[in-house]
Amino acid sequence: MTSPPPERACTQIALVRSVGYAAFGRHERDLDVLDVIFDSLVDAPGNEGSRQLRFTGHGISLDVDVHGQTELTVELRVTPAGPVQVESRGADGPGETRLVSFLLQWPNSTQRPVRTAWVML
Repeated sequence: MTSPPPERACTQIALVRSVGYAAFGRHERDLDVLDVIFDSLVDAPGNEGSRQLRFTGHGISLDVDVHGQTELTVELRVTPAGPVQVESRGADGPGETRLVSFLLQWPNSTQRPVRTAWVML
């Protein structure tokens, strides 16, 4: 296995650092966080054009299917099933890094709102 050229590695490190800072700045302390436990980019590489993520915690799981490269189609499945409002939080403009977190809220329920860990799509 060969290592990336030093300038490319430095660029990747800088990007990861900036994404981390952006995610920290958008943290909401009063919300529970669903942790990412599966990401097909890491756990099952090779399926270009689509990506699967799974977030879990606090008795909830969220499966996310992402399709596309520049125009993304995102499908969400929440367990346990029921009425839920989902809000995507992240970059607002085209060409920006696709750092995203999903906020889940259950209307007319005692279930506390949760959000997913921040990920780059």
